[in-house]
Amino acid sequence: MMLRSWIAVLWIGLLWLATGPGQMAVAGMVTEDAGRLALIERRGVVRVGVKIDYPPWGMVARDTRIVGLEADLAADLAARLGVALELQAVTSANRLQRLQQGMVDVVIATLSDTPARRRMVDMIEPHYYASGVSLLHHKAVSVAGWESLRGRPVCLTEGAYFNRELIERYGIRPLVFPGTRDTLMALQDGRCVGWAYDDTALLPLLHTTELAEYRLLDERIFTTPWAVAVAKGEGDAALGRQVAEIVADWHRQGLLNELQAAWQLPPNAFLHRQQARWLARDDAGARRCHPGLQDLFDAGCAEHAVSAADVTGRHPLPPWLDRLQRASGLQLVALADPFNQKRLLGGLLLTLLVAGLAVLGSLLTGVLFAACESLLRGGPLTGLLQRLIRGFIALARMTPPILQLYIVFFGLGGLLLSGLGWSPGGVLVASLVFSCYAGATNAALLAPALSQLRLEKPDWSLRQLLAAAIDRSYEGLVSTLVNIVKAAGMASTIAVPEIISVVNTLIAEGANATGLMTLLLLFYFGFVLLIMALLRLAMGGLLRCLR
Repeated sequence: MMLRSWIAVLWIGLLWLATGPGQMAVAGMVTEDAGRLALIERRGVVRVGVKIDYPPWGMVARDTRIVGLEADLAADLAARLGVALELQAVTSANRLQRLQQGMVDVVIATLSDTPARRRMVDMIEPHYYASGVSLLHHKAVSVAGWESLRGRPVCLTEGAYFNRELIERYGIRPLVFPGTRDTLMALQDGRCVGWAYDDTALLPLLHTTELAEYRLLDERIFTTPWAVAVAKGEGDAALGRQVAEIVADWHRQGLLNELQAAWQLPPNAFLHRQQARWLARDDAGARRCHPGLQDLFDAGCAEHAVSAADVTGRHPLPPWLDRLQRASGLQLVALADPFNQKRLLGGLLLTLLVAGLAVLGSLLTGVLFAACESLLRGGPLTGLLQRLIRGFIALARMTPPILQLYIVFFGLGGLLLSGLGWSPGGVLVASLVFSCYAGATNAALLAPALSQLRLEKPDWSLRQLLAAAIDRSYEGLVSTLVNIVKAAGMASTIAVPEIISVVNTLIAEGANATGLMTLLLLFYFGFVLLIMALLRLAMGGLLRCLR
């Protein structure tokens, strides 16, 4: 009970800081509405989440407007509801969370309809599209089929529903990137044998000049329908019913086929079959298919049967997890899955490894650069070395670490890969970048202290000067190192599955967000305290050695 009380107090405080009294009052007003449609009508605007990294379904035009086939569908939806349209960009990883949080009213974002997602939101039927999974690879790379990918690196995009099944069924070595742009860059750099993704997104890429030497694997797998989504409970309410009627009318009027042709997509047999189904009439002349039917699949109005059957019971809770769940009050069922346990443990170990290497590397880098910059005196060669060190410190400090990750991983790494056939992995790149970034700040803290001490104590040895400079700069050094520990989550941008990205992936797959985020919060709180304690011990030992 004590653990549950502390967690409750912690979350209440965080929610108060995050929302504030004003926003909490607004949230209270929203819950009093009869449904989401009433809020949309009162607001006069429907907020639709669409993707911007999935051309031609969703992308950003030169004038910064969001355009694409699904943006056109959103515009038609708003017109039929009689309200204005506000498009909001979402990603594969956050689209369902944006809907659950009420940030958008409707999601039309290449969303495949799966049982796990049906437990998170309400999927609207009829489905408006269907796609399968294919592999984009260079023609020079030999790929005989999906089974030939076992043990080989394959680029994946975070949030795709089929990532887990690809890993489990075909034994691929996943390199997961946060967006399609980064995934494509990694593919072109040669970091993976191919990119496994929706064939609807990969097919248009073959017509671009830069990917003329690439091809798609002939075999399509995991064919799944796409659905418009609304928040849980809204599917059977006024909003869900109206959206379902609108989607049905899209099929009847052939709007989806027209937009598909307008955006130069190849014909889709699923759309032609759906149009025939929803135009069909019975002997009495009535529509044979309409959204009000209890089961569209059984009625012959859909070709995919998707349910929200609960599969969480496949893995019984181990005793330790059951006790933790009871004591904390958190929903931790997702952790009973051995696959999820393995991912979380791997993310935890990678986070510890990257953060530990960055802390050690930044200390060594900071001490070395500060000593060279402050203590070297002499001829032109020494002066040139000092200027180079100062320039490096300034560049490393003023450049965002995420930009440094991109430059080193995709830029320098790509050159090494094309020239030497070798490139540093994500863990090594992240450790080096964070070491240099924090090391430059450490050097900027130590260098002035060393220069001042050199004037005050001209007879001291280098060891004595370093010890005194570290002692003077101790608080600043600790603050820098703690910040770089917290920044380790940025390593996920270069396909390092650290703990934050793993937790985000699990939440995107339907795991309980509150439970996992609470555990993540407690982990980082404890991790930072541990790092601070170790730094105190290490600094004390270092000072004793230097003195």
